[in-house]
Amino acid sequence: MLLKNFKRIYDERFTIMYLDEFNDDYLNIAINLKSKNAEEFEKDFYKIKEIMNSKNRKTSIIINHNHLLKIVDYRAKGLKISDDSVWLMIENFKNFPKYKSDIPIVISKITKQEEKDYPYIVNNGFTKNSEQDPYDGLSESVIQAIKNSCYINGQFITEHYVAKYNNKIVGTMTIMYEKNIAYIYNVTTNIDYRKNGICKKLMSHILERLMELGINKAVLQTEKGFYPEKIYKSLGFKKILRAVKYTEK
Repeated sequence: MLLKNFKRIYDERFTIMYLDEFNDDYLNIAINLKSKNAEEFEKDFYKIKEIMNSKNRKTSIIINHNHLLKIVDYRAKGLKISDDSVWLMIENFKNFPKYKSDIPIVISKITKQEEKDYPYIVNNGFTKNSEQDPYDGLSESVIQAIKNSCYINGQFITEHYVAKYNNKIVGTMTIMYEKNIAYIYNVTTNIDYRKNGICKKLMSHILERLMELGINKAVLQTEKGFYPEKIYKSLGFKKILRAVKYTEK
């Protein structure tokens, strides 16, 4: 993990991840629930709540089991939906179009000088411009994780890319990869330069890079029901998973 003091509590029914440095619900969460029905979830929930509250953390649980998503009465347990994500995958992208942007941009890996600013550029790219934007900035822990990813290589190799127009960074994208699969993160376009095809051209560049590495499968995550999901699907990404994060109010 890219954050110091990242810890796990393993239970036969779930795994809790938490951080000493940050207490936001983005990375202090319970995952891998074994619950298959309402009764099992009831027991697991209160055990998770007891553990997380003892760590001075709000209860935060990710559920990706379709049946459980339909039956969980999260409001009755004092929870709210804090994140409703879809995970999308594209495979065998040899024939992915080489998109061109409407403005002349130059795409490159970030330089050493740009590393210190990259997390904040990404954060600015997630600034909410309208109700159609799924995010409004990043949590402090995620900014720190992006910052660390400029320097740390563990299981995954990380590469950060920027798109520049007149020497100004107007778009970002990150790939983390191992063997034959890659994960795409930090997909942003500066508010003032959206709807110019910058994201599509960046995606073309990234997928071409992955083909050079012999990788033919890429996954990304976005919020369910917002315009990025539609864009990614129009580019050939297919839904593989829905994951909802419920957090204590």
